[in-house]
Amino acid sequence: MAPRILFAEMVHDAAMFPPGNASAANAVASHLEYRRAWFSWMIGPLVVSDQRLAEIGRAANEQGPLRVSVVNTGGAGGLLSLASRPLRGLDVVAVETALRDLDDLAGNAARVASAAAELTERMRVYVEIPHAPGWERAVEEVEAAGLRGKIRTGSPDDAETPPHEQLARQLSVLVEADLPFKATAGLHHALRSDGTDPARPRQHGFLNLLAALEAVIEGADLPDVVDLLAKADRQEVLRHVTGWDEVTARKVRRRFVGFGCCGVLDPVNDLVALNLVEEST
Repeated sequence: MAPRILFAEMVHDAAMFPPGNASAANAVASHLEYRRAWFSWMIGPLVVSDQRLAEIGRAANEQGPLRVSVVNTGGAGGLLSLASRPLRGLDVVAVETALRDLDDLAGNAARVASAAAELTERMRVYVEIPHAPGWERAVEEVEAAGLRGKIRTGSPDDAETPPHEQLARQLSVLVEADLPFKATAGLHHALRSDGTDPARPRQHGFLNLLAALEAVIEGADLPDVVDLLAKADRQEVLRHVTGWDEVTARKVRRRFVGFGCCGVLDPVNDLVALNLVEEST
């Protein structure tokens, strides 16, 4: 077993995004079931697009305020619009927005930070920072504004799955800046896949990422961090994670908030199979 805090609200339900593409009605119904399941403590908010908030509100209906994380598609202006938008039946606990001005990521981050100041303090704001020239400076802008980061760890077609070396470097910069972050895409399973299995594309594993992050926090050299991200042997990865006490788990989770996943049962089932969490009735 691992400390419970290590996986608490780690899996953010992104069922409506590719490749799941669930309808609003199905996404809400499934999410509410997860909220009643034994593993509810592992599930974070339902991730929804700002373009589908009305659908989600109707689907939630009389179920009570539904905790959602809203993916903003309108840039800084979209954040300002969201700040004044009535959201009946929804409890917006987070907003996620991406930097799109690749020629001036730091300036884009500053504009987003200014717009985010109009949102209520209880809404966590995650800023997706592309791995492009100037991204390190954008990290500094996001941290200085008291916002959180977001990095892309994969995509349905594997085109945006970062190499181990790149991800290791991103983790190092985020830790150095002391910027809490979440990940999006490609972390369906606990252990990484090299893509040789036709049933699984090349993906990073979320346990690999947790182990690598802890190594960065403890000052490991970059090649050692890369090695942890690349490990495919379950026993080697588990050896790093199962020895953690609650203090270490909290230290890691203070930096790594969680990840979006369109099939939340995948990580839950992996953790049960690896005896890291115990299924209860």
